[in-house]
Amino acid sequence: MKISFSASFDKGYIGEPYWPEMAKFIDIQKESGINRARTQKNRDRALRTWLDGHDMTLQQYEQLQRDATRPFHLENGPGSAIVIPEHHVYGMLANACAEAPSSVRLCDSGQVRVLVRCGNWLTPRTAPDGTWARFAVVTGAQGKLSNQRSLRESQYIAKFSALGDMEFDPDTVDPKRLHQFLEWSGREIGIGAARKMGWGRFKIEEWN
Repeated sequence: MKISFSASFDKGYIGEPYWPEMAKFIDIQKESGINRARTQKNRDRALRTWLDGHDMTLQQYEQLQRDATRPFHLENGPGSAIVIPEHHVYGMLANACAEAPSSVRLCDSGQVRVLVRCGNWLTPRTAPDGTWARFAVVTGAQGKLSNQRSLRESQYIAKFSALGDMEFDPDTVDPKRLHQFLEWSGREIGIGAARKMGWGRFKIEEWN
């Protein structure tokens, strides 16, 4: 059985994917030592020294940084619609299976990827609606590193309806229970990044 639905987001959704380019970008920052340099002049020198030794241009490094910080998954590349990727959907469902009361829980968290097949959720947005800024405590292995807080910024989309679908065996999964479980997940768990701060919460509008 295949069910199509729309999910209405009020406050909004934050993606913040962890791209492969981000792992490479962080490695370069660590290996070059630019984060240990105290002045901008020394940071620039450390970066250029690393780039010269690894046959990489400054333009390539800047492009890598842009690719590493892309805020959302897109349907078909630049300019196309923003999507909520299926791994965010499964992450939400698995979390909900672990947190939901027995009267709502669909299954064990380890079984949700077997019982329900999900795809990306399509949104009507092609660009962010705004930027959410906040200050965060800087911590490390030994706890709080500084009294100065770090400014964090996340791009978001808000007040939209996303279209999604799910496939399952009705002999194994009750459609009414799945509907109830997804509504609970949207209200209590949310999807995407910053869920504990209220982002990614949604309501099911249509269920076909």
